[in-house]
Amino acid sequence: MIKIIQITLLILSTFQAKAELLDKIVAVVNDNTITLSQINRVKTNLAARQNISPQIFNRSNYSQKELIEIEVQISLVRAKLTEMGYVISDDQVEAQVKSTEQRLGLNREALLKFLNSNNFSFDEYFELIRSSIEYNLFLSRVIQPLISITEQDVKNAYYKKYSNQKSLSFKYELIDFSLEKSRFRKGMLKDFKSVLTEYQQNGILPQAFSELSTNVLSDIREGGLTQNLKKALSSAQEGGFTTPVLLGSNYHVFYIKKKDLVESEDFIQKRNQIKGQIFQDSIISMSKNWLESESQKNYIKYFL
Repeated sequence: MIKIIQITLLILSTFQAKAELLDKIVAVVNDNTITLSQINRVKTNLAARQNISPQIFNRSNYSQKELIEIEVQISLVRAKLTEMGYVISDDQVEAQVKSTEQRLGLNREALLKFLNSNNFSFDEYFELIRSSIEYNLFLSRVIQPLISITEQDVKNAYYKKYSNQKSLSFKYELIDFSLEKSRFRKGMLKDFKSVLTEYQQNGILPQAFSELSTNVLSDIREGGLTQNLKKALSSAQEGGFTTPVLLGSNYHVFYIKKKDLVESEDFIQKRNQIKGQIFQDSIISMSKNWLESESQKNYIKYFL
């Protein structure tokens, strides 16, 4: 009798050991369990998951713990949406699957062949699509309302990334006074600016400057100006004259009618790109913070 009991215990012990090797619980989220077989299965078709749902599987390599955390995240997101009254039905998932088939020009048979070639079952695909819909809904309903990006945030990011450039520049309204270089005699270049200052006050122009040309220039921006002209304009104040600048064969002095601080062309071109990057970074950061906070409100246990 003792031998029979010993043999029975040995069989049960062997069976339990084999069962543990076959599968075991690696995490519990509230009343949901995550098993080792689930995680191992994700490992075998991770590349397909990245193609199907890059918003969830956005990296090429994950540790076992990280894959478990992704499954925990999926459970927490689903629980939050359910709490908010959003439950993704099978019909909604099927509609998304059909939409994808139409977009790719596939029928169901072709889709199944594609999934099979990527070591992916239709049931896995169906559930991953559900998780993707939930994650996008989570971002739009939970995370995005928490994100606020100001113009100053964009400018600060621009300064940080393009420290050798300026996000702001000047726009001018000018009166251009110019005289051919060959007309200048000794001392005339030195007096050019002061002559124009006096001319502005009394309307009298010395004979030596009688062939002076004038031209009104509007909406002149720093972008594209020569370095010496840009320096002369930025150094002068609104309502004043610049120092003489040689452009081509003429010396120029500019009277600055208006000098406005505006956004540079480079900043304008890069603004949307920078704002988009800030938004993506904020989504990642905010989602991480939300998950950490939400983890404290739910029962989560790991068995690693």
